[in-house]
Amino acid sequence: MDAAQFFMLRYEPLHATMTDRLLGDLTDAQLRARPHGQNSIAWLLWHVARAEDIGINRFAMDGREVFDEGGWASRLGTGRREVGTAMTSDEVSDLTARVSIPALRAYWGAVGQRTVDIIRAYDATEWDKVVDPGRIRRVVRDEGGFGPHVNTPGVELYYAGMTRGWAFAQLALTHTWGHFFEGNVVRSLLGCP
Repeated sequence: MDAAQFFMLRYEPLHATMTDRLLGDLTDAQLRARPHGQNSIAWLLWHVARAEDIGINRFAMDGREVFDEGGWASRLGTGRREVGTAMTSDEVSDLTARVSIPALRAYWGAVGQRTVDIIRAYDATEWDKVVDPGRIRRVVRDEGGFGPHVNTPGVELYYAGMTRGWAFAQLALTHTWGHFFEGNVVRSLLGCP
């Protein structure tokens, strides 16, 4: 088994689980709920989709974000493009109230499909290549990917030395898994199994 096969072994079930288990039977109102001030499931899905889109398509591949194709900014209706890290509680509530749930589900699917397409065409010799720090700086400082509240030098330092393989593992797998479990806590607080 090579690295791409291993990645897909975990990635495909994660996307199916996130969609089916976490979102499947919830109403729009439940997806937007913030019990005890927790992040809403809608916000969590926004966050992981944006982080994967930026992390894979901009950081790892130096390509275009899915967000910038197909009118996603308008379709999602949030008036925002950042991943959401360090948003205030009011900003989380605003995004949660404004985001189009059907568009958010479709965007999550489109980001996932793009990641799958990249992995299936990916040359295994590329996994160990270090992402250009100048690209990270541009995405963080100039492209609005991380928003106004983020410690920009801290983000740049965190991603310094990141390989493409690390970007795929962290931003498309472990980060999403962590927020999937956070979403399950929100489901539980809503009284959902």
